[in-house]
Amino acid sequence: MDEIRERFKRLKRQLKRKLNKNKKTNKNKKKKRPQPGQKKKRPRSNERIELSNEEPRLKPRPKEGVIDDPVASSKKRKRKKLTKEEIEKRKKKKKKENIVEIVKFMLPVVLFAIFVFFFILKTSPHMVDGDSMNPTLLNGDRVIVRRTKVPKRYEIITFKPPVKSEFQYVKRVIGMPGDLVWTEGNDLFINHQAESLPDASELSAAHELPDGTIKVNISQEALDQMSQLRKIPKGHYFVLGDNRNNSSDSRTFGLVDGQAIEGVVSFRFAPFNNIGWIK
Repeated sequence: MDEIRERFKRLKRQLKRKLNKNKKTNKNKKKKRPQPGQKKKRPRSNERIELSNEEPRLKPRPKEGVIDDPVASSKKRKRKKLTKEEIEKRKKKKKKENIVEIVKFMLPVVLFAIFVFFFILKTSPHMVDGDSMNPTLLNGDRVIVRRTKVPKRYEIITFKPPVKSEFQYVKRVIGMPGDLVWTEGNDLFINHQAESLPDASELSAAHELPDGTIKVNISQEALDQMSQLRKIPKGHYFVLGDNRNNSSDSRTFGLVDGQAIEGVVSFRFAPFNNIGWIK
């Protein structure tokens, strides 16, 4: 009986041990499984090191030429095909905008140029009327006149003529103040190089006249004025048109007073094929 009791006790002990082992294993399994709603614990430093040592995973490369842009795709969807009328309207708007920009840029430049020409350089525009200055100036040419009262020899000037006229004349200066003058019949002789008048016997011989002498035929009115002079007086000028056969100038009305001179023709700005300085 005693042996049976000892065996029975041993069996109880063995059963208890097995039960205790099963309970421990079940508890460990419950701890490892995270319950729903609970946050996962961060891995410890040792675990982190082990994770870093793992091989990195390679991300798949996107295909060449394919970019996923939701903004661009939405714009493409929103764009609609324009009609011909809408395209033409847009072109007209662009042209108008370009014209406005050009005007805004050019307007101050033009205003500044006008200010410089008219106030600083003292100039004024004129239109040539007639053929008296052919071939230098043609009918309809538009020129700029530099305002001055003291022109130089052979310059082209504009002036108020000493005859009844609504327009100003444009002629070339031939005789300057201080030039010698003398007459023979209806002929007038002008010389700016000689210091004294030639002898009476030399007046009729053209080949014996002093160098630089200009001979012109003048009207009776101009002859009455010039025959009384030996030199062109101060502040007066003798002018001629380049087209001598079709010009009303000092041969008709005599000398021009310097106070009647407006200025010197310096530049031609129209027509465009003849733009340039005037000599």
